[in-house]
Amino acid sequence: MNSGFLVYKCRKCGRLNKDTHVPNGTIALSCIICDFDFPKAWGDLKPGMTGVCNCGNGELGITDLIGFEPEKEEEL
Repeated sequence: MNSGFLVYKCRKCGRLNKDTHVPNGTIALSCIICDFDFPKAWGDLKPGMTGVCNCGNGELGITDLIGFEPEKEEEL
């Protein structure tokens, strides 16, 4: 699987967050669900199953990892 972005969905506002780039989606998702360390070559990257969303108006929400999207040709 190619490089791309982890996709998180906010429980509060429903917004999708695709800000976390990973070099390989299969490895990234496997490491997250099995609680393994990411490859050292990836640096200090350590995304998890959940995150935080800035929903707006000072509100914060909790996001859940829902998948991975490969980079599109124009992004490469």
